[in-house]
Amino acid sequence: MKRRRILAAGGALVGTAAVGVASRSTGEHDLVASARRSDGDYEASTEALLSGTVHETPLYEIDAPADGPTAMVFGGIHGDEYNGIDVAREATEWVPDAGRLVVVPETDRVAVENDEREGLEGDLNRQFPADGEPTSELAAGIWDAVERHDPDVVLDLHRSLGLYGVHRQYVGQAIFHSPNAAGDALAATLNEDAVPWYLPLHRFVANESHLSGPLLFHKAARELDAASYLFETTDFMLDRETKNEMTRLVTAAALERHGLLEGR
Repeated sequence: MKRRRILAAGGALVGTAAVGVASRSTGEHDLVASARRSDGDYEASTEALLSGTVHETPLYEIDAPADGPTAMVFGGIHGDEYNGIDVAREATEWVPDAGRLVVVPETDRVAVENDEREGLEGDLNRQFPADGEPTSELAAGIWDAVERHDPDVVLDLHRSLGLYGVHRQYVGQAIFHSPNAAGDALAATLNEDAVPWYLPLHRFVANESHLSGPLLFHKAARELDAASYLFETTDFMLDRETKNEMTRLVTAAALERHGLLEGR
């Protein structure tokens, strides 16, 4: 471990006459600016998960000087969902006001490098069963890291192809969450500050999960009682930076909601 001490699919849109790719830049949100602030005293470290294997991938840990909760952020569980990867990479340089921020930007590194949803052992987000051990070497290594850090908050960043409730089988613009999480509040923040008025079908919805599936955020909620989230934006009519903006804001808002960032 390296540690350093640092100072410093179709569907009509309602209410819009134009159909195209939305690109919206409203400037940096206060919560994101707060996360990026680095004028205090903190510690940062990097370690390699599954070291010496084809799955080796970095984990970043940023410790604030003040005590507080631990949050883990995952990108790249699916290797072609760029918004989660982009924002998780950015978050490795964020600084919490309290507690500890742990980030794995390329959770399935082989899938990320191949620009594919699945890696060598299939869909990583189906390898954390309810009543058993993780079902692959990669899933076991990731879960070992989760157990070691024992997070209070888990945020898993994803991207779908269509809109939840509009396009069959797709789940974009939704926040799935454990019962002890703040999904409604995060959705409200996104709808207020990140979703353009002319894309009403892109408003986020929060959906409390039954937690019985084999997903990473399910297992974290079941076994560690973590406030857990699976975030899904969409490719439908959104460009890459707009998806990143939404993902960036939900990440900062989750950290603020759970006490790692001060609301400014």
